[in-house]
Amino acid sequence: MPSDVAVAEVPLPFNLDDIRTQGWFSRLVERALDRPQWLMAPLRRFFPIARLPYFGVTAVARYDDVQEVLSHDRIFDVPWKQQVRDLNEGRTFLLGMDIDQEHRRLQRDLMKVFRHDDVASIVTPRSAAFSEAIVENALQAGGRLEAIEGLITLVPTRICEEYFGIAVTDSDSFEERRAFAHWMLAMSTFTFGNPRDNPRFRAAGTAAAQRVRALVDRRIAEAKARPDPGDSVLGRLVTLQRENPAVDDVTIRTWLIGMMTGFVPTNTMAAGRALEVLLREPSFLAECQKAAQAGDDERLWRCLRETMRFMPIFLGAQRICRQDYVLAEGTPRATMIKAGQLVVASTWSAMFDATRIVEPHAFNPDRPASSYMLFGFGPHACLGVLIAQAQILQTMKALLRRPGLRRAPGKDGRLEWLGQFPGKLVVQIDRV
Repeated sequence: MPSDVAVAEVPLPFNLDDIRTQGWFSRLVERALDRPQWLMAPLRRFFPIARLPYFGVTAVARYDDVQEVLSHDRIFDVPWKQQVRDLNEGRTFLLGMDIDQEHRRLQRDLMKVFRHDDVASIVTPRSAAFSEAIVENALQAGGRLEAIEGLITLVPTRICEEYFGIAVTDSDSFEERRAFAHWMLAMSTFTFGNPRDNPRFRAAGTAAAQRVRALVDRRIAEAKARPDPGDSVLGRLVTLQRENPAVDDVTIRTWLIGMMTGFVPTNTMAAGRALEVLLREPSFLAECQKAAQAGDDERLWRCLRETMRFMPIFLGAQRICRQDYVLAEGTPRATMIKAGQLVVASTWSAMFDATRIVEPHAFNPDRPASSYMLFGFGPHACLGVLIAQAQILQTMKALLRRPGLRRAPGKDGRLEWLGQFPGKLVVQIDRV
C-alpha cells in the first residue's frame, strides 16, 4: 500500500499540445466543419440517418430524430462513463451515471449547494464585476484585448474561485489561473471529445486530473479546518458533510470536479465561438451591441443564443446504442441502429432543420426556446445551464457594450484553436 501511494503522488507530465489537432487529415476535417451546413443540408434531405463507415459513426441530422436519440438515455447511452471514473479515482458523477433513483438523489443533494438564487445573487454580479474590470483595464491600455484566455476563459475560472470556492492561486497569478483552465480543457477533451480513447487525450486528461484533485483536496482541508467554512459551494458541502458524514471528502471532490469540468470548458466553447460568429457577421454584432448598450439583458441573451446557434459548442452529442433500435420508426427514413454503434445526434444540424425551424438561416432572436439545443437535450442536458448562461451573458455584455469591437490586425485577429476549443483571439474596442 505505501508504494502505491508513493507512485500516485509522482506528478505525471502535462503537455497541452496533446489536446491540439495533429495530422493533416484531422486539420482538414476541422476546417471542413468550421462551416458545416454544406454537409448538414444534404444529410438532412437525403441521408437523415447516415452510417459513415470511415468514421465509424451513425450521424443523425433531423430535429425529431435528434431529440428521439437524446430522450432515450437507456438505449442511447453516454460513452464517457469510464472516463469520468478514470479522472476521479473510480468515483462517478451525474454526467457518467444512468438516470435512475441514485442519479435523482444526487441531483437533489447538489441543488442544496448549487442554489437557484445564486444565479442572480452571486454569479451574475461577480461575472459582471470580473468582466468589466478586465475590459476596463484593456481600454486603459489602448483597447487591445486577448479575448479568450484573457476574458472568456478567465471569468469562469474566477467564478470557480469565488462561487465554487476553489482558490486556484494564492498569489493572484494569471499564469496559474490559465494553467488551471488548461487542465479543465484537457479533462473535458478526454471525457467528452474522446469516443475512441485517444492516447494523447488520455495522457493530458489524466495528468490534468491529478493536479486538479490535489488542488481541490487542499481547499477541502482548508475549509474543514475553519469553524465557519463559508457560503461558497465548497463551504456548503463541508457543512453538509458535518450533518451527513456519508458525504466524505472524495465525494465532495468528485462533485466539485464534475461541475467545474463542465463549467469552464463549456463556457469557453460557447462564448468563444459566439465571439467568432459576431466578428464574421456584422449584422449579428450590431443586434447584440444594440441590446448590450441599452442594458437589456433579456434581449441580449436572445441575441447571443441566436448567435450561438450558428456555431454551437459541438457538432452533436455522442451516444452508444445499447440495444438494437429502430430510429424514426413509422417514417420513410426509419433505420435500424445496431447495438454497439456510436451515434452522433447532431444538435447543430437539428437547429437548422426547416421542418421544425422557421427560416433557419435567418438571424432571428425572437425564436421560441424549442428552436435551441445549445446545451444538449434530454436527461443528460447541461446541469449548470443557468449558471453558464448568466456568466456568458455578463462577460459578453462587458465586451459588446463598448463600441468598435473588431478583430486586431493581422494574425492576432484570427481565432487560434486549441483542439476543439477557442484558444486565442485578439480584439480591439473603443471607449463608450
